[in-house]
Amino acid sequence: MLSQHHVSANKRIHQQQLCCSSTVSVWDLDALQRVSSRLGSHRASENHTSPEPTPPEPTPPGQGQSSPEQPFVPPAEQPLSGIPKKLWYKLGPKGLNEKTQAWTDSCIKNNTDYEAVFLNDSAADTYVIRTFGESDPDLVDLYLNLTVPIFKADILRYLLLFAEGGVYCDLDVSCHAPIDDWIPGDLKAQTAVVVGWEFDGGYGDNILRQFATWTMMAKPRSPHLWRVVEDIVRFFHEKMREHDVPPQGLTLQMIGDVVDGTGPRRVTRNLVKVFEEQFNTTLPEIRRLEQPRLVGDVLVLPGHSFAASMNKYPGMKVVPPPLVIHHYAGSWKNENGGEVASKAT
Repeated sequence: MLSQHHVSANKRIHQQQLCCSSTVSVWDLDALQRVSSRLGSHRASENHTSPEPTPPEPTPPGQGQSSPEQPFVPPAEQPLSGIPKKLWYKLGPKGLNEKTQAWTDSCIKNNTDYEAVFLNDSAADTYVIRTFGESDPDLVDLYLNLTVPIFKADILRYLLLFAEGGVYCDLDVSCHAPIDDWIPGDLKAQTAVVVGWEFDGGYGDNILRQFATWTMMAKPRSPHLWRVVEDIVRFFHEKMREHDVPPQGLTLQMIGDVVDGTGPRRVTRNLVKVFEEQFNTTLPEIRRLEQPRLVGDVLVLPGHSFAASMNKYPGMKVVPPPLVIHHYAGSWKNENGGEVASKAT
């Protein structure tokens, strides 16, 4: 069942539908029963209702842990084209507040042909079970047993974009241009993944550049996103061996910098490797961008697109307005690594 916070968020979201034509929903366990499937037996179907899966209890040390030696097998590929008109959000236990309501409204109300979906914690767990449970049970076991919210939130965005495609935004992102205008018209057919620089314009060569992950776009089934997931899983297993702990024993202190472990730098390293290995493009060739640059099937947006406040362009007479603004709410920057459910008294 939804918590009181989620019920409140649900009421507010349904109120939005009275003022705009967007399809907006909060996925809880009951809602997932009704989700139609493109992935065959990996997902619930409208024509076949299966028993509700129950997330397993955390496994004892040394039992039931995923193996990094066992190769990942992505769910069976199907011919899908185009970036779906879906807008994904992940709710924490506290749901939406006044600010995040306004920020998410700015994206939903100005993109009325997009389906907006909010997942709470239980829905996210169930989604991962249903989508990857048969093809990648080790991935599911690791994901379910992680206890630091930001670890799961980062992995979830990559899994959603891999399996479903669409646009993922953090709750503290507001939209300032229609999503359909984010990709130049002549590049839409060739683009499978869209990322934007967080640190690029106005920086020297020695800055550690990274792509923002508070907003990402993708067609379904991108191997580049699967590569990121694989890399994170390998990294977690290295840390589990190093500290002799199961997945639920991993802490923020063990992982170190989250940005490097599961966030923007992890994504950036993997995409840069893809650019070098598959598309014969090196990092210096995509630095200091003023216009979008297509590298293979990955569209790299300049810093002013997703992170205008962090980039400067002294040589440009007119800097285009931002596509989104990140408001840096920083809900994951605490000792818990994110919002946690209040303990019952």
